[in-house]
Amino acid sequence: MSKRLQVVMPEAELDEIRDAARRNRVTVSAWVRRALRDARERELRGGAVFAVREAEPRYGTAESAGLRFVDLEVRLPEHHLEAVRKRYGRTNWSAAVAEAVFRQSFIPMTKEEALAMRGVGWAGDLDEMRDGDSIELL
Repeated sequence: MSKRLQVVMPEAELDEIRDAARRNRVTVSAWVRRALRDARERELRGGAVFAVREAEPRYGTAESAGLRFVDLEVRLPEHHLEAVRKRYGRTNWSAAVAEAVFRQSFIPMTKEEALAMRGVGWAGDLDEMRDGDSIELL
């Protein structure tokens, strides 16, 4: 059974919560529910270092193209985060971590796939070039 919760707060604080909900593309109610759940989980964990939980789109959150997202809380050294942020030219650590994970999600091309590639729009012959000096693989 659902219960209604009424919270009294200054208008400025409510505006900040509205802005946060808008940035996350959710309703204020959904944002508050998420914030309360996160606070409850942190309290129950007693400050655990690492926690993963699937995002819960039960309340009509606007997820991108039906993708499922995971909320991730992780403790990392600041200098590692800063190095990743600089490497990918991002303005904040969250964007840098998202970019690093995104780049790692692609499966690299195999040697066989690379050797099977054919050139387009030029007069060279890759097979002829490959018949010459071979490079020693490490």
